[in-house]
Amino acid sequence: MNLKVLTTLALWLLSLSLATPGKAQAVASDDIKQLQKQMYDMYSTRKTQEAEFMTVTNRLKELALKAGDERTFYRTWANQANFMANRMKRNRGLQMAREMQEYAAAHNHKYGIYSGTHVIGAILYMMGNIDEAQKHLLQAIEYQKQHLPHENAVASFLELAKTEYSKQHPLEAIKYTDQALKEPGIEPRHRLNALSIKCLAIADTSNYTIGAKEYIERFNQVYAEREKVKAAVGRDGIYGPRVECWKLINDKRYEEALDESDKITSPMTRLQLQQIIYKRQGNYRNAYIAQQKYMKTRDSINSFRNSHLLMEMTAAMDMGRVELEAKNLRLSNQQLQLEHIQSELEQQRLEAETAALSLENATMELANAAMKLQNDSLDRSIQVARLNEYKSKMAAQQETERTRLVIMLAVGTVLLLTIAYLIFYLHRRQQQMQKLREAYDQLEEHTTQRERMASELRIARDIQMSMVPRVFPERPDIDMYGLMSPAKAVGGDMYDYLLEDNRLYFCIGDVSGKGIPASLFMAQAARLFRALAKQHLKPHEIATQMNSDLTENNDSGMFITMFIGKVNLDNGRLYFCNAGHNPPVIDNAFIDVEPNAPIGLWPQLDYVGERIDDIRGKKIFVYTDGLNEAENTRQQQFGDDRLLAIVNKTHTLSARQTVETIREAVEQHRRGAEPNDDLTMMCLRIK
Repeated sequence: MNLKVLTTLALWLLSLSLATPGKAQAVASDDIKQLQKQMYDMYSTRKTQEAEFMTVTNRLKELALKAGDERTFYRTWANQANFMANRMKRNRGLQMAREMQEYAAAHNHKYGIYSGTHVIGAILYMMGNIDEAQKHLLQAIEYQKQHLPHENAVASFLELAKTEYSKQHPLEAIKYTDQALKEPGIEPRHRLNALSIKCLAIADTSNYTIGAKEYIERFNQVYAEREKVKAAVGRDGIYGPRVECWKLINDKRYEEALDESDKITSPMTRLQLQQIIYKRQGNYRNAYIAQQKYMKTRDSINSFRNSHLLMEMTAAMDMGRVELEAKNLRLSNQQLQLEHIQSELEQQRLEAETAALSLENATMELANAAMKLQNDSLDRSIQVARLNEYKSKMAAQQETERTRLVIMLAVGTVLLLTIAYLIFYLHRRQQQMQKLREAYDQLEEHTTQRERMASELRIARDIQMSMVPRVFPERPDIDMYGLMSPAKAVGGDMYDYLLEDNRLYFCIGDVSGKGIPASLFMAQAARLFRALAKQHLKPHEIATQMNSDLTENNDSGMFITMFIGKVNLDNGRLYFCNAGHNPPVIDNAFIDVEPNAPIGLWPQLDYVGERIDDIRGKKIFVYTDGLNEAENTRQQQFGDDRLLAIVNKTHTLSARQTVETIREAVEQHRRGAEPNDDLTMMCLRIK
């Protein structure tokens, strides 16, 4: 490589190291507007692929940054985080929001700091971390008021209203919607959402009386204002079907309200409203069914949410580990490249020194030739020759010094760039290791909590199973047997009996919901039954008193269906009360029962009792819906017809044999499928 090429290369490397960023290139506003429209169209479409959306939004961020459009830059970044969170990648969305907040803080972009804090709060609300979500949203509002007085905080106030509404604090939700409506420059779509949430909060307020004039007037005032805003916007918001459903309920147009409720996409919200509608109609059976479906849906969604969060955490840890390994490999390759560049520069330096020596030798030879001509030249020629010799040496020396300076600058530039990259890499690696340590600590804590919860559930199961009787009367005139098999570690079914003199009280029940809350409610119901049976009350009096006790301070909304019976062993007379439970099988057939409401749903109910004059010699079989609704792997239920057929076949068998035969038939029907509900049965024959 000649000296001129080497000099050019060194000057180019030096210019790269000393160059400073110029002014942002001009970006056509039409390109930004087109990408913005494309982004919002893709954001509102569920079929949009993640890679396609990220490509468009990254291009928009790049153009907005070059154009100095800070608002578009951070709004696009916020939409990326929300896009990930709405597609069940909430940990990834939360990470993107925090990166946006850190970037904005490093560059002192106040709008970016506000947007990042707001988006973190919104995603934490999606993840169910309500307290942390409210903390970030309040910080966002405080920051906006202090640093961005010309902006409004409508979005943050609306998110706070949603958090309070989800916590069943309607008055607080109304307070935040009013603050959002007072913000300057509020957009029509934000005003529509604020009025919608306010309507729902008024409807859910717990201190109003059904049909009260004050409540109806207040709801209708907000509803009328919302209708004007909806007409101005030209379309309804996401809360529209729920608000319209409440309007129809208040107007007592229940059938239309049921039709409107079918438009609600959230299954839990839809079932809640349908339960209220049926209750207002006086259709307690459908209200009970809707409430039961709501409890099952809520349990299923909570289970799915916990599983998905654990899956996201595991995936994030695996991705972090893979990225760390890839970065280590890239660092090794870059170190090898740096060593190769240093070797090439050393070779170029040696070639330059060789060229300088060759030039110096040529100059010496020229001097020797001049000296040979001294005999033919005058003193003036000798002086000219010497002067040329000195000029040549000076030029060679200057060229050598220039070459050495260029090489030193090139090597220094490469070393500075290498050191800067190593510092940046070590800083990023330290941050990633810190995040990995935090993730591992969270996983370890989660594992410990799960083990502790499993231990507590085992203890709760042992306590619950000890509450149901396992020993039955050993009398020649009584053949009795019962069985309970919870679907989870603990369940909500129960059965019990009390034998005093010639009075035999017995009951069976099914609590709404599953798990520990249901088992605690079951324990309370069992205690009340035994205490009231000892007072020798009739079954309908027991049901009435239990309903009065269980509805008191029942904030959880739980209830229990029960069949309560009392047999006079002297004459075989059966008194019974069915409280929303499955009808029993007596003498190989289902009997018609009075449709009383479940116990614990509504206060001040008087339950209706019934009787059969003589049941001696007849088999009584009572059960919970975990029997006839037991499903196999194809979601086929066991069914009432199959149950009745098996009871008929076991007519001559004992009570225990009957229960065991039916239990085996249910297990064969499931064919390995997990139980979808608790299984409880009791069989009784008076001789």
